[in-house]
Amino acid sequence: MIRPTRTASGIAALALALTVVALPLTNPAAALAAGSLAVFLLWRSWRFERDLAAIVTSLTVDRDLDRTILRQGTAVTVRVRVDCTVPAGMAIQAHDLPPAVAVGDAPSVLPGETATYTIRLMAPGETVFTGVALEAQDAFFSRKIVCRRHDAPHLRVFPAGTSGDGRGTGATGGETEVNRQAAFAGQSVRGFRPYQTGDNPDQIDWKVTARRDAYYVRQLTGLEGGAPLIAVDLPARAGDPETNSRFSMAVYGAVEAAIASRDGCSLLVVAGGEIVRFLPRTQDIRDVLSALGGLAPLEPRVSLYRAPGPAVLAARARMPRNGGGAEEVYRKRLGGILAAFTKESPAPFAAAVRRALDRADAREIQIYSLLSAGDASHLVQVVNEAKIRGMQVVLKAPAGTIPGVDAVEVL
Repeated sequence: MIRPTRTASGIAALALALTVVALPLTNPAAALAAGSLAVFLLWRSWRFERDLAAIVTSLTVDRDLDRTILRQGTAVTVRVRVDCTVPAGMAIQAHDLPPAVAVGDAPSVLPGETATYTIRLMAPGETVFTGVALEAQDAFFSRKIVCRRHDAPHLRVFPAGTSGDGRGTGATGGETEVNRQAAFAGQSVRGFRPYQTGDNPDQIDWKVTARRDAYYVRQLTGLEGGAPLIAVDLPARAGDPETNSRFSMAVYGAVEAAIASRDGCSLLVVAGGEIVRFLPRTQDIRDVLSALGGLAPLEPRVSLYRAPGPAVLAARARMPRNGGGAEEVYRKRLGGILAAFTKESPAPFAAAVRRALDRADAREIQIYSLLSAGDASHLVQVVNEAKIRGMQVVLKAPAGTIPGVDAVEVL
């Protein structure tokens, strides 16, 4: 609702005084003057509302955040710029409105200026900005209006969790098991950020910490090569909430970091022996979040019945023949059977994975899985198809491992 300024209030008081004089004295001049002032105020109020509508129509808001996927209670810096067409004679001030679950306030700025402020998201879940508040004023009226359609970007907040103990189980067969975010050969430091609850203490950079008098951790690049392929194995059923939270945080954090630090990342989402979604070399975080679908459990519609896949069968068919006699005859027959089976038997899941790997054109695949009890042959087939292409395979899971991976990171 519009509010009159001192000028408009003075004119209204003068019109009222002329009306009081005109009625008892039957003075046409005073009545005409009072009516003219009233009409003038009505016209000015209509013009003010028209100009305000034009301002709202031309309003554009550009927000830039450090990250859009974060832990509960983590500080995030917001840079916002508000632009609009300001009619002559009007003054505009803009005030950004943080999410309802945020602690922190934004300063008021003029159109065309950039405001920088810091907020903390105190509740988990998905949230958006409340909008932008505009305060408009001319010589006669003023009004404060909230434009709620400018709520981008969307934020995803995960509960504050605890870090793992850095060790898992089941690393056998020559695989190397390392702590979360431990450095591999070929990795380098791409930057530093403040330490957060749940970060690996081994990644604290003490030199930067000493200079800034606050804990800072190293942010590592991926292995040398192109954009990484992130493969996500959707769980078949809901599990422990804390484990699911750590799993979701790891997946979303890896995707956002890959998009921010590289020229896109490829995403492969599987559920059992079925590819749910595949996005090759995308740079759109919203497409990725839509493809992940909140990482909701999905019951597999296709079962591979622990089939090792054509890559394993082909490798078995090429097994070296040691010895002679009956053993050599047996191996020769077995190799012929496996070779024929590999050639003739259709393997749609392995073929779909093969096409996805070809389109991704990545040298590293990061497999995120809860490794739930049951058939994991679909992951075995993904690993084998990747190893055929010489890709580095990193498994990221709360515990356990699968054959053929190069490294295991414990979530």
